[in-house]
Amino acid sequence: MNIGIDCDGVLTDMSEYILRYGEKLFGHKASNPDALDITDIFNCTKIQETFFGLRYFLKYCKKWPPRKYASSAVKELKKDGHKVFQITARKFTSGNGPLGAVSRYIYKSWLKDHNFEFDGIFYCSESRGPADKLRGVRRFSADVMIDDRPDVAVYLAEKGVRVFLFDTRYNRKVSHRNITRVCDWKDIYRKISEIAVIA
Repeated sequence: MNIGIDCDGVLTDMSEYILRYGEKLFGHKASNPDALDITDIFNCTKIQETFFGLRYFLKYCKKWPPRKYASSAVKELKKDGHKVFQITARKFTSGNGPLGAVSRYIYKSWLKDHNFEFDGIFYCSESRGPADKLRGVRRFSADVMIDDRPDVAVYLAEKGVRVFLFDTRYNRKVSHRNITRVCDWKDIYRKISEIAVIA
């Protein structure tokens, strides 16, 4: 099988990062911890969101740890003969200029530091959102896409893509016949192995 894997929210717990450092910056608990974006989580302005990014995003990109078992599960999937691809809308990585080049370098360094090996990477534009994720899925002929964002999951599912939705506070209301909810990386490995046997 060809497997597409998102990064932020799937390889990492980005929600936990936003909650931890948002509380540190704003000095109060989240207004809506079940939301997806920091402006909704902390009821902050776009300017405050930008300041948060300037202060903490580089630390997240370089130092934030992967989810438990993510690296070992990806290794096992490859060992089982699957091809695994990163299809990510990591901020700035799709840019053509120096910022894009530096962002991709930092991203690849983080993958290497945590022993992730992928068969290819597709950098999605944030502005093109779900449609760009579909381009990545088609580029790699992915049989399944693992993502956490509600809009991406529903868009792909409606286009006939099988989606494994990484269970989070902000996507609990999402459901579709092409969406399978997964709770951790052991669960992902088990469910992909079950699909592979049937196939």
